[in-house]
Amino acid sequence: MSVKFDAITPVLTPEQLRQQQQRMADRQARQQRFGDERRQQLLDVAWALWQEAGGQGFNMRQLAQRAGYTAGALYAYFPGREAILSALQQRVVQELADLVSGIRAPRGDRTVRPRRDGSPVSSAQAALARTLFIERSVAWWAWLAGDAQRLELVLHGGHGVQEAAGEAGVSASVLQGRLADALQPCLETLQTCGLTPDAAQQLHDEVLAYGLGLLVLQGPQRGEGRALMESRFVQSLQQWMDQALAATQQDADGAGQGDLFSM
Repeated sequence: MSVKFDAITPVLTPEQLRQQQQRMADRQARQQRFGDERRQQLLDVAWALWQEAGGQGFNMRQLAQRAGYTAGALYAYFPGREAILSALQQRVVQELADLVSGIRAPRGDRTVRPRRDGSPVSSAQAALARTLFIERSVAWWAWLAGDAQRLELVLHGGHGVQEAAGEAGVSASVLQGRLADALQPCLETLQTCGLTPDAAQQLHDEVLAYGLGLLVLQGPQRGEGRALMESRFVQSLQQWMDQALAATQQDADGAGQGDLFSM
């Protein structure tokens, strides 16, 4: 009986096996980095195309042509049009999160922390938190209102403002979940005012729903139409914050008074 030498599988030493596994891991890491770079490049091209064509004109064929790929080659990086739009939404929402978190109180006034237990705060701390919440809220609203294509992408994923407006009941819950993390600093600012977590969450949700509603109503309007919507948003924020702070102060005053019938 004879055995061919090329049929013999060599037994690797532990060190050789470790080196082989390391080479495989390095190769997979390089392939992953290459794929990530390609996906980011495609998203850059997709965003430029989206800015030009919007939801009605955005398709895989045009994206492939613009990026220098065949239509089939795109599917090696994204399974389809909706996956690309989802990735673009995540990118835009992250930019929104960076914008909101970048708005902070002056350095000398950053000693206040969120009061998750609803404990009393001073009037100066409450006033500072009120101003900061309004600034952050107006910032995210104006950022979305200032770019029609960005607004369409974030709110409706390319289906169009007028079309999605008829599905407000469905889109509202989706939007709230998508933007919750990005607008977390706004919620924390409300807790800084001394509001309980439940009260802060309720007010935050109401402001978000109202702001998104104004954005849908605004549609592609610019100039006076947008200015009017923004003014209405600011006035509502101021009124709601004043009411929330007054209620919080009233609760604090009531907690500090003894029961007359127990004296």
